[in-house]
Amino acid sequence: MLETALIAAEAKLAGKPVVVTHHGDLVLPDGLVNRFIKTTMFELYKPLARYASRVVAYSHDYADHSYYARPFRDKVSVIYPPVQMPAPNPERAARLRAIWGQNGGPIIGYAGRFVEEKRPDVLIRALATINQTYPDARIVFAGEYDIKYEDTWETHYELTRQYSDQLVFLGLHDEMQFMADFYAACDVLVLPSDTECLGLVQVEAMLCGTPVVNTDIPGAREAVRVTGMGCTVPPGDPEALGRAVVDVVANREKYVKPRAEIEQAYNFQETIDRYERVFREAAGGIRK
Repeated sequence: MLETALIAAEAKLAGKPVVVTHHGDLVLPDGLVNRFIKTTMFELYKPLARYASRVVAYSHDYADHSYYARPFRDKVSVIYPPVQMPAPNPERAARLRAIWGQNGGPIIGYAGRFVEEKRPDVLIRALATINQTYPDARIVFAGEYDIKYEDTWETHYELTRQYSDQLVFLGLHDEMQFMADFYAACDVLVLPSDTECLGLVQVEAMLCGTPVVNTDIPGAREAVRVTGMGCTVPPGDPEALGRAVVDVVANREKYVKPRAEIEQAYNFQETIDRYERVFREAAGGIRK
């Protein structure tokens, strides 16, 4: 956000406290221009973080490894993000399975942008391993895929052509009921990212009864660690990812947890209450 330094200056002039929620470090592909952008954005962020009464992060794991949050760790409070998800419609989920599936093979979900940091290519390459057990598996991508600010889609065009019969690209869907039905239609959701703050899609999928396979990186491993509803694999390893997907699909009952358990771990009201305490402390000039 370009305006972060401006917010700090205006708040200081007005004598108003600021609470910052950090949603994730800026991560861009390598290159001189991108390095300039990352450095500039971080320098603009620093005045706001220095002035802020509190910096809210999604997990201690991410805050401990974040190049944005780590320099200001003494003022970081950890609050899970507010997650609300409608219950999936079983009939619609079944219709989606019928549309996307082939010969009864498993449906592997991916929810997010088709960008380098999220490593959709690793998931597609994992099909080489998955196909040994489930040759009729399909990956369904929900999210933008032809991103204008980077060339990940073009870079991996030949890879998507190689597995075109097993890939479904839905594009962006922002209706939460559709997403609930999407998650419920999938046998497993995969988050193959190299970097994640938490991955809200993980919690959303779990609330819809779908286990998760994610990479063992700061932030992304939090939801599975807390709920046990899935497993983690090393980042950038298609074979390990493929084996994990096969295991979760084959032993799904071992990973699925009741919705009430997920709601207890990621409790909407508790999130609101914690934010309210942080706001009251900031307004009262209390540092805790």
